[in-house]
Amino acid sequence: MRLYTPKKSHQETVLENINLTLRVVMEYMISIYLLLILAVLPFYNTEGYSHMGTDKATFFDKVSAFAGKAMLLPLLVYIVIGLLLLIKNREKTKIIDWIKKEISLTDGFAFLYGVALFLAYFSSKYKDEALWGTQGWYMGFLPQLTLVMIYFLVSRLWEPKKWIFYTVIPVSAAVFFMGVVNRFGGYPFGIESAGEGYISTIGNINWYCGYSVVTVFIGTTLLWRESGLKAWQRILLMAYTMLGLVSLVLQGSDSGLVTLAVIVPVMFCTSVKDADRMLTFWQEMVLLCVGCLAVYLLQLAPSISVVYIANTSRIITYGTFPVVMTAVSAIMLLLVTRMKKTGKYSVKLFRAIAIFGVAGSIVTVVAVLIMAVVNTRHPGSLGRLSDNPLFTIDARWGSNRLSTWSFGLRCFAEQNLWHKLVGVGPDCMWAFIDSETVPDLYADVTNMFGFSRLTNAHNEWITILVNTGILGCIGFAGMIICGIRDFMRAKGRSALIFACGMALLAYTVNNIFSFQQSMNVSTMFVIFGMGEAFLWEVRKNDGTKLR
Repeated sequence: MRLYTPKKSHQETVLENINLTLRVVMEYMISIYLLLILAVLPFYNTEGYSHMGTDKATFFDKVSAFAGKAMLLPLLVYIVIGLLLLIKNREKTKIIDWIKKEISLTDGFAFLYGVALFLAYFSSKYKDEALWGTQGWYMGFLPQLTLVMIYFLVSRLWEPKKWIFYTVIPVSAAVFFMGVVNRFGGYPFGIESAGEGYISTIGNINWYCGYSVVTVFIGTTLLWRESGLKAWQRILLMAYTMLGLVSLVLQGSDSGLVTLAVIVPVMFCTSVKDADRMLTFWQEMVLLCVGCLAVYLLQLAPSISVVYIANTSRIITYGTFPVVMTAVSAIMLLLVTRMKKTGKYSVKLFRAIAIFGVAGSIVTVVAVLIMAVVNTRHPGSLGRLSDNPLFTIDARWGSNRLSTWSFGLRCFAEQNLWHKLVGVGPDCMWAFIDSETVPDLYADVTNMFGFSRLTNAHNEWITILVNTGILGCIGFAGMIICGIRDFMRAKGRSALIFACGMALLAYTVNNIFSFQQSMNVSTMFVIFGMGEAFLWEVRKNDGTKLR
């Protein structure tokens, strides 16, 4: 606890010293845990690609369980002593004032999510499944509760150390490099069961995409917003940006490209008022486009080709598109450079471009939806475009996303009022479907996907709605939204905190089309907790109220 009376008794001094010692011990434990998640988990594997997801989930669970056992006693003693000190000083420090000062809205939503997890587990008909989660995924009650504990312990007990946070950059760079090499057919480490559906040291393409969107935008944001970078730091971040963004383009999951399509306009719009940031923005766009152009040029060589590439990625990295985009980015970079040198940077011009771009994007999305509806009702009405699966709304639309979303919503709709509030149990969506409680739903799912388990709706919030109900969905969504808001607001005071906000935003956008798994969600919550710790430090130093 942070608030004590100016005049302390001997007993209070002893208690404070005990708590200070306990805090130091726990801070070291947390630092070791953070390094294990950030620097070891991405590379951990025992039985090749076919078992990689389970290996990483097992590692996360075992390390978290060991850390929890080691910290349990000192944490309980620390909390008890803190409460005793708070009660002793209740006349000087009113409890309600302490709550207002020390508890954030993000904390409140995180606590609600934790409560929802308990209610979901103890109300579940599938407790054996709910405890650790569905086999192979293991995102059940205990792993989910671990995520909540990571947020609270890291944000409150970890003494912020930038070097630990920065370990994510070299580690993810190694992962990205391996991913790019894989996509050109190289498997230098010979991981068992290697193939097109697996990539780098992460495993499944969707797993890799989930990890890469959380990490890559940390480096790009630091390059974009951090002032006072040394030349060698800037060069390394530029190399990281090109490698990470090219890896994201090549990895094979379109959700990563959708995330990129959201983050880039956010970066542009928040650069409008600042010539230096607009200049760096276009530098990063040149790096991305030159990287895509390099992929295209490499493929012109007779012995080099990309062994697996999604249709959208092919457009970006083949033909005239990368050439045109590189030219446009270079011209914009030269324009901003000249404006900056002559002192004639035009905020009005770039604000107009931002407005036009956002409006154009909205119009394009609406137009595509209208065209899809028209073509679905009247097949062939769009001519050549009619054959594009994007313009036919059926069960397979969006790589089966329309089906998975609808199945998830049907799971929720079939619950009674209580289970609509608390869900069927953490990671129990498939357990509910497989129970054949609703025979029509089970039949439709198996007809669509055969004997594959539909463990999630391929939409994080729909899945959470099914598993932990309305309470869990409100808690989780509120926690993430408040975190993004708070981190984004700190952009003027800390590029590092803003980078955490971009990581959370990227994770959230990607998981509209994807799902939680031990690699991406553990990394996200570690970054979330660290961002909160850095935010607390900034507010403590400048005296700003929490809210």
